[in-house]
Amino acid sequence: MPHDITRLRHVGHVVSDMSQAIALYRRLGFHVPPPGVPALAPREGAAPEPFGAANTHADLSRSFVELVTPLKPGNAEGLSPDALIVPLQASPEKLPLIMSRIGETSAQLGEWRDRFEGLHILMFSSPDVDGTANRLTAAGVGHGGVNTVGRPVETPNGVRTEPVRPGAGHPPDQGRPPGPAAR
Repeated sequence: MPHDITRLRHVGHVVSDMSQAIALYRRLGFHVPPPGVPALAPREGAAPEPFGAANTHADLSRSFVELVTPLKPGNAEGLSPDALIVPLQASPEKLPLIMSRIGETSAQLGEWRDRFEGLHILMFSSPDVDGTANRLTAAGVGHGGVNTVGRPVETPNGVRTEPVRPGAGHPPDQGRPPGPAAR
């Protein structure tokens, strides 16, 4: 059996009310930043629109608990008032696939939440996320796939776009990039 999965990256706690979930984790003693809400232009040239799922995190030393709530298009119900809109970027040729996958993920999160709120997500790290995803597919293990989008990151030299590949492993000295990410 390959040893390409190197650690538990995070678990996802699917919630209906992000404000209540944040308050709970803060009472547990975690620093929980405001949730991020991904926004992506639904077609080339359009303005970015919030969609998918809002999320934030309670950090542990080498992993985290992700608090996540699916969004209904045009409906911010359940979001905390301090939610941050995070514009993502995808190349025009990949935009339909990314929109489809994020829509499917959000729908799945909604189904899980409607069944019961709780821990529904296990995300593992791997130094070769594409190879591991291919191995899991070949072994008949369902997973959310690997998607790449870009998000703005502030640096001392200004804002630059950083690729986000959820599921991709990060070396221990880098930790995990902050903020929301599409699955």
